[in-house]
Amino acid sequence: MNLNILIVEDEFLEAESLSIILKNAGHSVQGIAKSVDQAIGLLNKSKPDIVLVDIILRGDVSGIDLARILNKKNIPFIFLSANSNATTLEQAIATKPSGFLVKPFREKELLIALNIAVYRYQKNLELITRQQKWLNGLLTSVIEMPGNKNDKILSLIRALTSFLPFDFIIIDTKLSDKNDSVVYRYQRTGFDAYAG
Repeated sequence: MNLNILIVEDEFLEAESLSIILKNAGHSVQGIAKSVDQAIGLLNKSKPDIVLVDIILRGDVSGIDLARILNKKNIPFIFLSANSNATTLEQAIATKPSGFLVKPFREKELLIALNIAVYRYQKNLELITRQQKWLNGLLTSVIEMPGNKNDKILSLIRALTSFLPFDFIIIDTKLSDKNDSVVYRYQRTGFDAYAG
């Protein structure tokens, strides 16, 4: 699979070396950013498949700050860093990267990390898609089922429990009928028992 990759690395020789490795492996390099600001500019032009991010960059913001932005944009990334001390690792792990490579690393390590990161990202997207289809089907079946509103809401709650465990739930239906109750509250009292 050919990937479109953004490199965020402020050391020219390292960035060029990464670019050559990636191009030789059949990938395309969207660009090379030396700072978080440059990276954001490139991200605003085009969304890459994955980003390789050095943690220590020029400027006031670091690769860890960029990672938070990438998470919000749902773009997978791999950290590249010569700094693997406990504090840096803790901060990096908190951003939920798709990988972490300690410099210097070998070409093969980089390519394997890319393959694993993209595979995990794609599988996660597939899972989210299946969950959305399941939820859409669930909502459709609840709407179409016979019974009153309370029965339908209780069926919805029972089905959601396996997907989203809870002990207490409030459902605001925002019905247009002002005379009807619009807020439903249920407390889980047993494995499949709820008190409203």
